[in-house]
Amino acid sequence: MQNKGVDFTKLQVTTLIATFFSLWLAVYFEHAVENVLAYILILSFGMLHGANDIKLLQVEAKKKSKPYDFFRIIAYYIGFVLSVAALFYLFPSIALGLFILFSAYHFGEQHWISKINGSPLFLLFFYTAYGLVILFLLFAAHSAQVSEIIFDIIGIYINQTYYRFIFVISFIILVILYITKFKQNKINIFLELFYLLVFFIIFNTASLLWAFAIFFILWHAIPSLGDQISYLYGDLSRKNFIKYLRSSVIYWLASVITLIILFFFIDGSSAGFIPFFFSFLAAITFPHVLVISGLNKS
Repeated sequence: MQNKGVDFTKLQVTTLIATFFSLWLAVYFEHAVENVLAYILILSFGMLHGANDIKLLQVEAKKKSKPYDFFRIIAYYIGFVLSVAALFYLFPSIALGLFILFSAYHFGEQHWISKINGSPLFLLFFYTAYGLVILFLLFAAHSAQVSEIIFDIIGIYINQTYYRFIFVISFIILVILYITKFKQNKINIFLELFYLLVFFIIFNTASLLWAFAIFFILWHAIPSLGDQISYLYGDLSRKNFIKYLRSSVIYWLASVITLIILFFFIDGSSAGFIPFFFSFLAAITFPHVLVISGLNKS
């Protein structure tokens, strides 16, 4: 599933326009409004793009003529999500570290899979380094709030200078890896640097949640939705988008309803909602990353 339907670059103009429109919203709206919009987008497009993993596994099994047990896959998937949730409860520091690494790899894979080639080990490090650059560029822009959220999750306060340090190290690794494959891959390096400049502006202008939502939805979730629809139904069209919605709506509703129930059952107030919210996203992100990565490798 390597961007056969809608390549990331084919959406760049629309994505950039939507990004700068979102930046305009960040300038004229208060952070409270931005946060509400961010939650709406993350709970809709964000969670929707990861709600059809079961269907993706089913289609993959059919294409390879492999046996497929729907209920066993569901049981494995739910078990994996619950295991990640337990890991956050028992070993939050380890769980958070793995979540950041998995997310970094996933973001990098979505962005670069159709642009660069290399060995599996090279791609592992390249995708992860790029994702860490994005994440820690965001973290550095909102270091105080990020440190508070991390403290609420793991009980450890992270010095704010570490975010810039990890960003610099990740960027250096990314540049070194890029240089080693410069002749084998045709990459518009100036365009990629322009994207990073856009992210820098967004991250330093919008609130933490709105900045994350802009990147997550416009630069990751929507392109991923296009790829998944093309993989499942052959091409991206309104008809196939509706098919995707029909096949994923049950899983999407289950995720949203579970989040709401857990929020009121465990927390019961808005205090500490962001740490809880991202912990929940982490629990459902792990299996999604493995599914998409497995499909790309196959």
